[in-house]
Amino acid sequence: MSIRTDTPNRPRLATFATSHFCEKARWALQWHGIAFDEVTWPPGLHRLLAARAGAKATSLPLLIGDGGVVEGSSAIIDWAERNASDAGRSLAPNAGRDEAAAIEQRADRVIAIHVRRLAYAALLPEHADVVKRAMFQSAAGWHRVAGNLTWPLVWRLIMKSYDIGPGAAADARAKLEAELDWLDGLLADSRPYLAGDRFSRADLTVASLLGPIARPREMPVYHEMRVPDALAADIRRWSERPVMRFVRAQYRTHRRPAAA
Repeated sequence: MSIRTDTPNRPRLATFATSHFCEKARWALQWHGIAFDEVTWPPGLHRLLAARAGAKATSLPLLIGDGGVVEGSSAIIDWAERNASDAGRSLAPNAGRDEAAAIEQRADRVIAIHVRRLAYAALLPEHADVVKRAMFQSAAGWHRVAGNLTWPLVWRLIMKSYDIGPGAAADARAKLEAELDWLDGLLADSRPYLAGDRFSRADLTVASLLGPIARPREMPVYHEMRVPDALAADIRRWSERPVMRFVRAQYRTHRRPAAA
């Protein structure tokens, strides 16, 4: 992970520390060897900070640089592709581009949401301190102070936004399991990558967004996080599925940054 140094002319990547969408953007930038400074914003306060940076949206990640703000993980991959110094490391698939685009879109719009909702349903009602500690771990200065003050309101808003109530975990679990079945089906022909025959943004996206469940060693924030028994049981039960082995293989083989 890039450490914030406020180096002149480097773009800043604004993230939530544990966000799988932020990991998707971080991985793409590091894959292309693009230097950046990472700043972690507390949830809730991020809306104000995003507006001050000139963003139209209120979600992270954001890439903030002299040329403006790039909003969202897929747009940040697009930006990294345009600004990469080595075209040979392109994340564009060399075949099956329509399939790759469909996989990325489904991972963003469906799979990631069920991963997040399952995690929130397991943690927020009785273990909100774990979520807060994880999200605030790299926040500093007045950001941390303001985040702490607004956390009770943010907690209630997240609970409401993701409909975290009785049955939420079971619903998210069933929907996520259906998506894992679909991904296992894609991998049933022993393909090394989801589209084409080289690592692409489809693989990076699926691996990033399933990272909190696959818990690769290369991502300590996921691998070492303690979770409640029910979520830990899901993680163990799914750990040897083809798609989870695939995710860990992508991290093991491709997660290293292209340059320091």
